[in-house]
Amino acid sequence: MKRALVIGVLLTGCPKDEPQFDVNDPLLKKLKAEQERLEKVGPPKLKEPEPDPLTRVLAADSKPDFLGIPSGVSADLGSTSLALVEVQRSQTVGGDKVSLSTADRFLRVTLEATAKKAATLDLSDATLENGERTVKIARDVQRVGRGAPLSMELTAGSTRKVVLFFEAPDEMIGKGLKIILASPESRVELPLQ
Repeated sequence: MKRALVIGVLLTGCPKDEPQFDVNDPLLKKLKAEQERLEKVGPPKLKEPEPDPLTRVLAADSKPDFLGIPSGVSADLGSTSLALVEVQRSQTVGGDKVSLSTADRFLRVTLEATAKKAATLDLSDATLENGERTVKIARDVQRVGRGAPLSMELTAGSTRKVVLFFEAPDEMIGKGLKIILASPESRVELPLQ
């Protein structure tokens, strides 16, 4: 008997499945309206993210190209005569174990240095310039791409190939582009375009 009484009390004490909120609540109405709208039109479409420019560079099989350079470009920097040999543009520079890529452009400037007398040629302050834009040597690329040492000893009458790497935005590479080299005695500008 006690058992039946306990079960009866438990059954009468349990609430029925009735809503415990006000059906006229404005927030509830808004939520129901939004649910109905989503059922009709579906969830919002997510916008595709913009592809990373560097990812495109890595995926592409980009080969370096040579810029058409003016012929006979040369100048004397102190006791060293410098002649422009070639300018190469690429987005990837590779070494033995590592390669570097950029969304901009790497420029590989090759010069021929001929010493009139024994001298130290220091090109560590070399810059590219076009109008208001200026970039310095990309030292990490200089190492990876096996560029020339930025400071070198030249003996009288010796000729040496000098390779310098720069990283520049593509819009900088065009008419008016020049390399600026300086020594304690002089400063020269060689046109690259």
